[in-house]
Amino acid sequence: MTMTGERFGVKPNGRQAELPVFIQFEFKDGLIARERFLFDLSSLCAQSGVSTDAVREKLFGKVAASAAM
Repeated sequence: MTMTGERFGVKPNGRQAELPVFIQFEFKDGLIARERFLFDLSSLCAQSGVSTDAVREKLFGKVAASAAM
């Protein structure tokens, strides 16, 4: 995958990142009703040249980012 734009409030380096991803689909009436993507955020950030702490703070707030330390 490639982290693009400033989606998480940080500017990525534009390089492609390689990491395992688990995708869970939920179906209703034969159609996709919900999907979840699970991946290692730290690996994506490291390969994209951005701060994991800055992304955590943008996604979860300052308290959650501090608790992760």
